[in-house]
Amino acid sequence: MPTLRVPPWARVGHIFKSRWGWRIFLGSFVIVALPLLGVSLLSWELTHALQQRATQRLMAEATKAATLNLFDRLRSAERLLRAQAQARAAGQPNPALEAQAAAVFDRVVLPGGPVPDALATLTLEDDPNGRRLVPRLRLPAAGGGVIDGVLKADYLLENLASGAHDICLRSPAMNGAYCLMPLAGYDLAQSHTRPLHFMPYFEGPSWTLTAAPDRQAYRFLPFGAGAMLAQATGLAFLLALMASSFYARRITLPLEALIGATRTVRAGDFGQRIDASAMTDEFRELAESFNGMVGEIGADLAFSQLLAQMDAAILARQPLADIMQLALRHLTGGTPGLQVTLRATPPPTAPQPHEAVEFALSADGLLEHRPPRPLPAGFTGQDIAVADRPARRLTLHVQQPAAAPPWPVRLHHELQALAARLAVAVHADEREQQLIARATVDSLTGLLNRLGMTDAIDQAIARARTATAPVAAPADGTAGFALVFLDLDGFKDVNDAYGHATGDRLLQQVAYRLQAALAAQDVALARLGGDEFVLLFGTAGLPRLGTDLQAVLAALRQPFRIDALEILVGASLGVARHPAHGGDAETLLKNADAAMYAAKAGGRNRIVEYTATLNEATAERLELRRDLVGALAGDQLFLVFQPRVRAADGQVESAEVLLRWRHPQRGLVPPDRFIPLAEETGLIADIGLWVLRESLRQMRAWRATGQAPLAKLSVNLSPQQLAHRDFLAQVEALAAEFAPPHGSVELEITEGAFFRDMAGSVQKLHRLRALGFDIALDDFGVGYSAMSYLSTLPFDTLKIDRSFVGALGQQAAAYAIASAIVALAKALDKRIVAEGVETEAQAQVLRALGVQELQGYLYSGPVAQDALAPRLEQLAARHHAGTPSPGA
Repeated sequence: MPTLRVPPWARVGHIFKSRWGWRIFLGSFVIVALPLLGVSLLSWELTHALQQRATQRLMAEATKAATLNLFDRLRSAERLLRAQAQARAAGQPNPALEAQAAAVFDRVVLPGGPVPDALATLTLEDDPNGRRLVPRLRLPAAGGGVIDGVLKADYLLENLASGAHDICLRSPAMNGAYCLMPLAGYDLAQSHTRPLHFMPYFEGPSWTLTAAPDRQAYRFLPFGAGAMLAQATGLAFLLALMASSFYARRITLPLEALIGATRTVRAGDFGQRIDASAMTDEFRELAESFNGMVGEIGADLAFSQLLAQMDAAILARQPLADIMQLALRHLTGGTPGLQVTLRATPPPTAPQPHEAVEFALSADGLLEHRPPRPLPAGFTGQDIAVADRPARRLTLHVQQPAAAPPWPVRLHHELQALAARLAVAVHADEREQQLIARATVDSLTGLLNRLGMTDAIDQAIARARTATAPVAAPADGTAGFALVFLDLDGFKDVNDAYGHATGDRLLQQVAYRLQAALAAQDVALARLGGDEFVLLFGTAGLPRLGTDLQAVLAALRQPFRIDALEILVGASLGVARHPAHGGDAETLLKNADAAMYAAKAGGRNRIVEYTATLNEATAERLELRRDLVGALAGDQLFLVFQPRVRAADGQVESAEVLLRWRHPQRGLVPPDRFIPLAEETGLIADIGLWVLRESLRQMRAWRATGQAPLAKLSVNLSPQQLAHRDFLAQVEALAAEFAPPHGSVELEITEGAFFRDMAGSVQKLHRLRALGFDIALDDFGVGYSAMSYLSTLPFDTLKIDRSFVGALGQQAAAYAIASAIVALAKALDKRIVAEGVETEAQAQVLRALGVQELQGYLYSGPVAQDALAPRLEQLAARHHAGTPSPGA
C-alpha cells in the first residue's frame, strides 16, 4: 500500500488552523522578524563584502581540513589493510579486525603470505557500473601477488562537506570531478582547489580537492558586523525572549500535565486522569481525548491480562471451575445491573437428560453451583453459547434490566471473547479427562490398568484412614479392604497353541466373567498385564469375600468358547488384606502376588491368603527362577534313568528318563521344585526338547557300541511342550537327525494335555506315532479321565499312577480301581505299566492283575548313565538268584 505523503504547504497551513499557532506566529513576526529585517537591510553592503572575504578564507580552510581528513583516513585504511593481511598470513584471523575492515572496505583481495614493507599505491577511478567513485588501495604481497582493497566512498568522504559548501574530488584517472552534491546551487567563482600529494607515504598520482560555497549560505549571516548591528540584534533577541517566555508559559503548563500523565501510563497506571477544567482551547480537547484513550487502553489491557491468565490456567491444566471463576469475577460488577452466570443445561435431544446447573459467584467471591434461578421481574436474559455437547450445553447467561440501554460494543466483544476462552477450557478439560481415562484403563479389557488400580488402592487406603465407623473393620480400628491377585492357569498354553489373538479374546471373556460374577459387589477390577488380574474388595465386601472368590473360580472353570474352540483354563488367587498385610499399594500387590504363587505351587485353581512366611518362600522361588534360566546353558541339568522290569520274568528292557538339576550353591534341586518353575517361565519347552535330544543321543551312542543296555527309553512331555506351535517341527528335526528305531523311544503324556485341545492333540499324537515314537498315557486316573476319549486317543501304554499302587493292600478301593484300569487297558489292547512299586506284596498283586511292567524303588531308583549298566547287571543277577531287589 503506498504511503500517503503530506506536501510541505499543507504542513505549513496546518499551523494556521490553530488559534495558538496564529498568536505565536504574529508575536514572533512583530518582535523578532521586523527588527532583524531592518538591521539586515542596513548591513547588506557591509556583510556582502565580509561574506566574500570570509567565504574565500572558509573555502581555503575547508579544503585544508578535507585534505588532512582524507589523508588521515587513507593512512588508517592502509594500516588496517596491512594488519588484516598479516593476521590472515599468520593464520590467526582477528574478528574485531575483520569487523573494522568490513566497515572500511567494500571488497578486499588477500592472496596470502607475508606483506613486504613497501609503499602502497592509491588510485581513484570512475566506476563502470554506475558509481562515480572507486578509491583503490594496493599493496604488494609475497610471491608477486597484490593485496587489493576497494574503499567505501562513504568512509572516505564522510564529514568532508557541510551545508555551507560542497567538496569535489578528482584524479588523473577520472573523466571528471566527483562532487558530493550537485553544483547547480553553488558559487564556483568562490571555490578553492588544493592538491593532495601522496609521496613519500603512497605511490600514485596526486588528487585535487575543490571546495565550492553555497550561493545563499552567507547572505544574511553577520560576519563581524559593527556595534550598531550587534546592539540591534541584542535588542531584538531580548524582546523575543520576553514574549516567548510569556507564551511558553501558556503552552508548557498543559504540556507538562500531558507529559506527567503519559509517564504514569508508561509505568502501567491507567487510573490517572488530566484535569481539563483549567485548560482552554485545543489543550482541553487534547486532555479530554487523552483521558478517554487511557481509559480504553486500560480496559483493553486489563481484559488482555485476564485472557492471558485464563490461557495460562488452561495450559497449566487447572480445574475448569477455577477458569470459570476468573471469567465471572471480571464480568461481575463491570456494568450496573448486569448479572452473568454460567449454565450447564441438557439439550432436549439428550438420551439421558441431567439436571441443569448454574455456576455463579457467591458473596465471598467463590464459585458455587446451584439450580438455575428464574428470571427476575423486569429483567431480560440472553444466552451466549460456550460449548454444545450431546449430554450438556454450556452457556453464558446474561441478565439485565429491561429498561437498560443496549450493551456497549466493548461488553459485547468481551462476552464473545470469554465465551471462546471458556470453550477452549471446556475442550481442554474434556481432553484431560479422556487422557486420564486412557492412562488408567486397560485398552484390551476395559478394566483398570496398573496405574488405575494403584490409584484405586491409594484412595481406598485414604478412605480407610479417615473412616470413623467402618463395616467389618479389623481389630485395630481402621477400615480394611482386601486385594486379590488372580493369575490364569494354562494361559501360556493357549497363546502357544492358538496365537495371541485368541489369547486376547480369552482375556476379554475372562474380564466379562469377572464383571458378571462380581456385578453386585463393591469391587474394582484391573488387568495388570498378560493374564494377571487384580480385584479390590472394599470394606463392605469383606464379609462375602470367600463366597465371591469361590464364585469367581466357578465362573472361570466353565469352558470358554472362541469360534470353534472350547478352551479350559483355571485360576490361582492370592489374597492380601489392608492393613494387616501392607499399608501401601506396592506392598499389598507384592504380598498378594506372593500368595498367588503359593496357590500355584499348591496345585493351582485355588485361593491362598498371604502369610508372613510366603515372602521367604517367594524370594527363594524368584532366585530359583532366575538361576534356572542359566542352568541349561551352564550344564547344570543332567539325566538319570529308572529301570522298568517285566512283571513276568523280571528282565529289564526299558527305563524312564528323569531330569535332575545340580545347582552350584544349593546342590541337587528336587524336580517337584524346579519343574513348576520351568512351566511358569516358559522354559519347559526348551528343557523338554533338550531332554528328548539327550535321550535320542544316548540311544544312538548305545546302538553304536552294539551292546545297548536298554531297548526303550521313556521320555516325559510337558503339556506346554505338546501345545507349543513349533513342537512337531522340532521333533521331526530330531527324528531326522538321530533316526531312532521304531518303538525305541516312548513319549509319556499326562491326560491333562489332551483336553485343552482334543482335536489338535490327537492330530499331533498320530504324527508322533508316524515318526516311530510310542505314546504312553501317564498318571492315569488322577487327571481329567474321560472314558469317551480313550477310544480316540492314539497311545500304546497306560501307566497306573503311584497313588493307586501305594494304596494296594491298605484301601479296598485302590485294588478295585487298579483292576478296572488293567481291564480297560486290556480291552483297548494297550501295554500296562505300574509305577511307584515299593514292596513285593504290591508287585505280586500287580502281576496277578496282569500288569506287564513294573517300576519303582523295589527294583531300582533313578541312576546316572555311568551307573546304569552295573545296576542292570545287578538286577539280572538277583533275578536269577530269585531274591527281590532292594531299591537303590
